[in-house]
Amino acid sequence: MRKTKLITAILSVTLLFSGAVALEETNQPQTVQAAAKKLGSVTVKGKKKVRLYKSTGKHSKYHASPKKKYSYTAKKHLKIGKKKLLAYKIGNDSHWILSKNVKVTKKISYKSASIKMPRGYTRSALLKAYQGKPSADFVKASMKGMNDNTFSRTKTAESKNDNDTIIDPTNLTTAQSSELTSYTLRLINEARSDLKLKPWMRSRGTQKLAQDIANEYTKNGRSIKDGHYVAGIVHACKANGLNLNDNYVEDMAGFYNPKQTMTMTEMKKNVYFGLKQMLFGYVGSGEGQRNNKKYYREWEHAGDLFNTQGSLHDGDHNYFGFSISKANNIYSMHYISVPTFIVKSSKYNISFRP
Repeated sequence: MRKTKLITAILSVTLLFSGAVALEETNQPQTVQAAAKKLGSVTVKGKKKVRLYKSTGKHSKYHASPKKKYSYTAKKHLKIGKKKLLAYKIGNDSHWILSKNVKVTKKISYKSASIKMPRGYTRSALLKAYQGKPSADFVKASMKGMNDNTFSRTKTAESKNDNDTIIDPTNLTTAQSSELTSYTLRLINEARSDLKLKPWMRSRGTQKLAQDIANEYTKNGRSIKDGHYVAGIVHACKANGLNLNDNYVEDMAGFYNPKQTMTMTEMKKNVYFGLKQMLFGYVGSGEGQRNNKKYYREWEHAGDLFNTQGSLHDGDHNYFGFSISKANNIYSMHYISVPTFIVKSSKYNISFRP
C-alpha cells in the first residue's frame, strides 16, 4: 500500500486560435473573406512579406504579411514551374500560400477526454509488475497505453469554455475544484471499468482530506520534487480521524510551470498526463520519451489505482478526492483515496466520515 515517488514534467500547453487577417497588395491592403469552412490557420514565417499564388500556380498580385495568422479552408499541391508544392488556400482561388513559408495550426476540436486500457494490460500482469517483475508483453501494452491515450499531447479540448476559463490551480473556486475532481475520477473509473473493477466514489470527507494534505505541502514548502511528504500526510490523516502512521492515501504527479494561472484545458491536460504516467508505469519527463522502453519501470501507483497489490484487499474500491499545491514553480497534484476496508476498520478509522 505504500506509495512511491513519481515526478512528472509537463511543459505548458499553448493554445492558438484562428483569426481573420488582411492580405496585402504591394501598395494597398486588401481584406479577403473565405466563405468555406475553416480547417485551421497558418502564420507567416520570418520578417518579410511572402508572395501569394493563384490556383493555377501563377503569381498573385497579393502578399501575406510577416508573423500574421490567416485562416485556411483548403490545401493542395500547386504546379509552379516544374515543381509541385503544397499550398494553403487563405482567400479565394487567387490566394494560395506555400507551406514552406508558414507554420500551421490546425483547428481546435472539442471532445471529452477519456482513457482506454490496452489489450494485454490485465490485473494479473499488473500484479507481477507491481512486484517488480513486469513481463515484456505487459511493458509493450503499457507503451501502447501511453501512445493510444492522446488527450495530453493534442490540441483537443473538452470545451471552448475550458479554453476560455483562466484558473489559479492553488486558489480554485468551489466549482472549479469540483469540476477537476469529477474529471479526474471519471478518468480513473474509465480505466477501472476496463479491468472489471468497481468504481471509486467521490466523497466530501476525502475531498477535505485531499485539501488538507495539499495545505501541508504548501505550508512546509514541499512538492513532488521532494517525494511524498509523509509527515504532512500523517498529520492531515489524523486530523481527519484516520489512525494511519504512513502514506496509505496519496498518489502524486506534478509539473513545472512558473505561471500562477492557466486555462482549465491546460490543467486538465496536466491531470491527464500525470494519471497516464501512473497507470502505465512511465517515468519519462514528457511525451517525447514514451517510445523508449527504459522509461517504463514503476507500477506501484497503478497497483494503488487498481487495488491490485497482492493483499487480502485486492479488488477493493476507494473513496476519492483531488487537490493541487505549488512550491518553487512546481505544481503537485494529489490523487487522494481512502480504501473501503480502512473506512470500515475500527483500528484505522477513529472518526473519519467519507
